[in-house]
Amino acid sequence: MVAQTYGLERVSDKLQQILNQEARNPSADRRDEVATLLNSEHSVSSYNACVWWDGCYYCQDESKNWYCVKCCFF
Repeated sequence: MVAQTYGLERVSDKLQQILNQEARNPSADRRDEVATLLNSEHSVSSYNACVWWDGCYYCQDESKNWYCVKCCFF
């Protein structure tokens, strides 16, 4: 299944490296949280991983590209 990025822009190479490092920790996966926030498990089920970093949720597609899918600034 191919992730639908819906016009999201890929994050910078530097941020890609940080997110790759974060995603190495199995407990960092936040796909369930992102599905709840976006009210759609289908939209995140096609991503390999989703992580929380610096106030935003990022998800990685099967091509190993990261996208910011939701920011939560309080």
